[in-house]
Amino acid sequence: MFRQVVVAAVVLLGLSGMLEVLERSRRVQTAASTGYTHVSSGIVDADAEEYYRLGLTPHHSVEVTTLAGDAVVDKTVLHGRFLHITDLHPDEMSKTGASFANRCHRKDKQALPDEAMHRYGDAMSGCDSPLELYEATLQWIRANLKDKIDFVVWTGDNVRHDNDRKNPRYEGEIFSMNEKVAEKMSSVFMDDGEEDTMPLDRRVKIVPSLGNNDVYPHNLFAPGPTLQTRELYKIWRNFVPTEQLHTFDRGAYFFREVIPNKLAVVSINTLYLFKSNPLCDNCYNRKEPGYKLFQWLGFVLKELRRRNMKVWLTGHVPPVPKNLHYSCHAKMSVWQHEYRDIIIGSLYGHMNIDHFVPLDSVKSWRTIEKRLGKLDYETYGDGDEEDDLETYEQLGLLDDDFEIVRGSRRYDNAPNGKVSYLEDVRDGLYAKLKGPKKAGKDGERYSFAHVTASVVPTFNPGFRVWEYNVSGLHHGEAESFEPWERFFARLEEELAAEDSTDTLHTEASKDKTIPPLMPSDLPLGPAYTPQLFSPERYTQYYVDLDYAAKHPDWKFEYQVEYSTDDDEYQMDSLLVSDWLRMARKLARSAAVAPDDAETAGAKKLWKTYLNRAFIDTGYQDLPIANK
Repeated sequence: MFRQVVVAAVVLLGLSGMLEVLERSRRVQTAASTGYTHVSSGIVDADAEEYYRLGLTPHHSVEVTTLAGDAVVDKTVLHGRFLHITDLHPDEMSKTGASFANRCHRKDKQALPDEAMHRYGDAMSGCDSPLELYEATLQWIRANLKDKIDFVVWTGDNVRHDNDRKNPRYEGEIFSMNEKVAEKMSSVFMDDGEEDTMPLDRRVKIVPSLGNNDVYPHNLFAPGPTLQTRELYKIWRNFVPTEQLHTFDRGAYFFREVIPNKLAVVSINTLYLFKSNPLCDNCYNRKEPGYKLFQWLGFVLKELRRRNMKVWLTGHVPPVPKNLHYSCHAKMSVWQHEYRDIIIGSLYGHMNIDHFVPLDSVKSWRTIEKRLGKLDYETYGDGDEEDDLETYEQLGLLDDDFEIVRGSRRYDNAPNGKVSYLEDVRDGLYAKLKGPKKAGKDGERYSFAHVTASVVPTFNPGFRVWEYNVSGLHHGEAESFEPWERFFARLEEELAAEDSTDTLHTEASKDKTIPPLMPSDLPLGPAYTPQLFSPERYTQYYVDLDYAAKHPDWKFEYQVEYSTDDDEYQMDSLLVSDWLRMARKLARSAAVAPDDAETAGAKKLWKTYLNRAFIDTGYQDLPIANK
């Protein structure tokens, strides 16, 4: 069900050499310093059949012309699409034929045929990604998707798990693999002719986030500056703007303009919020790295709002209750809420399960109020809601990652109890969503965190491509702002001044990790009403590893698992109001009303949702799924 756009023009772009690339970069920088105009001038996707094959909307891209006065200084294409990929977990020790019991590192003569690794790995084996799966995945993306996207959100975990006692991970191995994957990502998304272009100036922008297995020991990450933050900057130097070096050294968080002056992606180091990191206790204490992260985030969001830019938030560990300390979870929620004029949504990995989680600003503000005293936060409806007094701190939703109670030998290392987890999300979060009176006309009480499938074969490998509105680009003079270098120099001074203050603030008015209320005269942003950069749909891709194992001559290929506007989900757009409707439909599946047509439809939808959550592996039908 594709929304068609009339073809206005077909433009073929290309670079004719390094001199042209350098000259183009110089002209664009000159225009940026003098003021310029963006002009949407035509639809440029030529091969509709290719886009249909990939489950994408054809004729979705636009050409953007940059002017300095009347002179054309640049023409480029915005496709209105980006890739979200996560949890690659390449394992250099994996061997075809090695047993699952040995983490696919060593063979076992006593292992049955269905307990040994195949060429591209096996879903629910407990093993990491064979190098063939990792390399074939990135090669397929380069061949099929690279020329159809604007940027890449890459949410971490680029090293094998530390789950083989005979082969423990060491720090050198972790740094080495992170560097290899970073170099691979940089080359995969480089356009032809960009070999000599500075990596930060290349067309496809890449925004990585730190995973809990990207550090040594896993989960444990100290406040910077440290050896790890410095090594990570060296590894990610192709992705982190140079003016943010000092900020990155503090905590491995940063942001990038993926569409200059228009759209940014903020990479949050969620290890500072993660309960499994023993070096982080909460986000209330001024000495905690999570507190300092929110200090930084507040300055950055304020500046991005001042520049009228829109924002995606990204990180590795999603804000599921008890993944994060409740104080960190509450602050993530209220920052996303109070900047709902610019924040589009948030994107995560880590959990390997394709699903979405609502963030309730009212409950989160109440959690903060419980700690800091009476606050003048915004409420929806009459505010007299009995179950709103239950904070997220009390909900029993816990991600137990990969540490499993075992079932049959074939699935000894498979995840345990994940259907029960999703039922907890459904009954504890989806079922408690409020209607328009208490949620706001456009659902503005809520925001959403989106967790995508992983490449690692916890289930089947997967990733997704989001499509967003670029048709709203129009003629308009770009407002002139100070260079980012000056902003970050000033930011470093302000953060240093904050660090030198020993007083433990308890008043919200003095606590810069608590967001100010969104000004009432600001309109809702792209997450709530259709406008430029509003998310429209996404397509989820996967590989059926069971089919691949049974067909040795099969040519490696990702296929479309589903798109959000298909006959099952029927989502015409991906605004907050659309996700609220979907969540309510899923919540109705728990109702006991077998003769009710609406409930029967919801139960069918829930079965579809479970199948997609576990990437078409059939996991939900296994005994271990509900333990």
